[in-house]
Amino acid sequence: MSVRLATAAFGLTAALLWPRSGAAQPTELTLDEAVAMARRQSPALLEAAGRVAEAQGPVAGASPLLRDNPTLQTEAGPRTRSNGEQALDVGVGLVQQVELGGKRGARLESARAGLARETAWRQDVERRVLGEVAATFLRALHVQERLRLARAVEQAAQDTAHSVQRRFEAGDVPVVDVNVARVALARARADVAGTEGEEAAILGELRALLGLPAQHALGLRGELRALASASTTPSSRTAVRPDIAALEAELAQAEAELRLGQRSAWPDVGVGVRYQREAGESAILGTLNVPLPFFARGQEAQVTGEARVRRLQAALEAARRARDVQQEAALAHHHKRQEALALLERDALPLLADNESLARKSYEAGEMGLAEFLIVRRDTLDARAAYLDSLLEAALARVQLSVATGVLP
Repeated sequence: MSVRLATAAFGLTAALLWPRSGAAQPTELTLDEAVAMARRQSPALLEAAGRVAEAQGPVAGASPLLRDNPTLQTEAGPRTRSNGEQALDVGVGLVQQVELGGKRGARLESARAGLARETAWRQDVERRVLGEVAATFLRALHVQERLRLARAVEQAAQDTAHSVQRRFEAGDVPVVDVNVARVALARARADVAGTEGEEAAILGELRALLGLPAQHALGLRGELRALASASTTPSSRTAVRPDIAALEAELAQAEAELRLGQRSAWPDVGVGVRYQREAGESAILGTLNVPLPFFARGQEAQVTGEARVRRLQAALEAARRARDVQQEAALAHHHKRQEALALLERDALPLLADNESLARKSYEAGEMGLAEFLIVRRDTLDARAAYLDSLLEAALARVQLSVATGVLP
């Protein structure tokens, strides 16, 4: 009996402690790993890939040499001769429609241009999605740095509140100092709670971009300072950005459809052969069906195609100008953000620790009041927060430059 109980207890323990295959495992990602995951499973990229697959259908449809299948025609019926005899008349024909005027080539060019357009749009979706993933990752790192700073400030405020309470009990400070210290502690704790909420919200945004479920435990690895100062690949003026390539392919498709409309004035002829038997006599005939283009000559396709070509030409020219402006602005923004970051690191950061230490010593020596000490510490906190913000802005400027130039990892 004891052996059975021991076996049952071991089985229960193993069942409880054995890792479940369906349980969400925590994931810690670097920026490069997050970008790679987005490439694999981002919902927006998966949808764009599906559109590329759909665009292969028109290419497959336009590839055969003949657009329509041959048509088999049969006729049969009794015939009564003048002498009253009955006979059977039979007619069998095979007709194939043939396009003239190069319409098949124009249709195939249009389909291939449509595939090229969807492929370029998928690349542009990738450019924008990866930029958004990188920016969200950086904001998440930033809020985690702020959370560490807020918790350090909370601990310092708690230590100050305890110190002020002891000095009040010793009769060294008035009760107003105790109240001021408690207010500072409450503000520090509220700041921690608010920052924790921001962290949860930003991690939720990152999960949605990466196609992860809400319950998936997600952690980040990386230093905001290293990402803010990472080298940037120089932009290439000769490289075609995907959104520009998509517009160029759409213009090529519109031009092919315009040619198709212009060539619609050429009729599609029907070529065939027919076997016919009448009154006991048989014949084999060649057939030719030629529609006469008196009324329908592709007027709608031509007018619509010309207007579409003009519209896309204007849109393409505007997009190229906007691309140049965006790249120049992103480059200037990147340089200025790096300059601002360097100024803070050189002229502000070395003084922050000294200022806080000196203010604390002056307060403990009675040379500075609590309000003045809290003001100095608040200024120090604001400066550290401004530095974190500058790190974030510099890193985001680098991502914005990569998105504007189309040079992404």
